[in-house]
Amino acid sequence: MTKDFKAATYIVDDNLADTFCWLCQHQDSFDSFSYDVQTGELIVNHAAGSDVIRKGNYLNASYGVLLTSS
Repeated sequence: MTKDFKAATYIVDDNLADTFCWLCQHQDSFDSFSYDVQTGELIVNHAAGSDVIRKGNYLNASYGVLLTSS
């Protein structure tokens, strides 16, 4: 199955590179992201605060701001 990284929504899976690709296609919906190699946490900073992105999270960039849910 191919992934559409330009789609407004995305479900995070085990492939971290795919999540980075999706985020890079939607840079207007968040301020920054960081990845802590020691803890394996991906943190995204956006207008509504900061979220730790984990496998299974639903990401939505439809409204010009990144919305996350599990």
